[in-house]
Amino acid sequence: MKTKLLTAIFALGWLCSGIAFAQAPDTLFISTTQVVHIRFGSELKYVNLGNKAIVAKIVDGSKDYVAVKAREPFDICTSMSCLESTGAMHTFLIAYREHPQRLDVDTRIPVRPAGTAGPSEARPSAPADTSFSFSAHSFQTISEMPKELYHIGAKDYGIEVFCDNLLVRDDVLFIVFSIKNGSSVSYDLSDPRFAIESKRKTKRGLQYEKAIFPRQSYGLGVTAPDGTSRPVFTFDKVTLTRGQVLRVYFYERGGSRNFCITFSQNDINKARRL
Repeated sequence: MKTKLLTAIFALGWLCSGIAFAQAPDTLFISTTQVVHIRFGSELKYVNLGNKAIVAKIVDGSKDYVAVKAREPFDICTSMSCLESTGAMHTFLIAYREHPQRLDVDTRIPVRPAGTAGPSEARPSAPADTSFSFSAHSFQTISEMPKELYHIGAKDYGIEVFCDNLLVRDDVLFIVFSIKNGSSVSYDLSDPRFAIESKRKTKRGLQYEKAIFPRQSYGLGVTAPDGTSRPVFTFDKVTLTRGQVLRVYFYERGGSRNFCITFSQNDINKARRL
């Protein structure tokens, strides 16, 4: 028993000593100035932190998200464990880095090696649902429709992210975005986060009300320098009530060029019918 314990301690020390050179798939770097968000496949029931230097919070209204940051700089290697309602347990090694490379982590799908996912692939989004399904050809037709909206978007870092179209067909909402990369570095888009939120902010900050998940997505991938991509997402028909907005959070995979786009009640409820 003593030998096994010493072996485990040695292994943990070896992993921690090596993270400065290569980041293992289950290692998270956090800092005091940037928040890392981790997404899970189901509601979280338990979060345990290995050291008081870490602070973590399950995001209100989106129980499948946890936000993690450091209270203060630390030079040790510790851990964090998260238990889903399905019984799945996730354990991460946690280390400090002033500027983490990953600010969003999605545990639902394996890490995609560079160049293995093409932008022309239509795929379901988790949690899986087979109530309806559109082919890649149908998605391509919709993505190539003329742009009709011009007022919903964001610009920064030499990148423009805009909503080109909001369409409804058979009680399915289509949201078509365009990403124009005017920078000199490729932009690798992770799965965006969609949330229905209160329009107004309270004294405690923004109130998260409900996360919604796309049924299918098309066109996710890398936007090359001077290139343009048009990702498309489908949802069960969404209706916003007074005082609600739909916010979409775009996260760069392995980077920090992130964006937020806000849809008003009229934008969503008056989407054009196909």
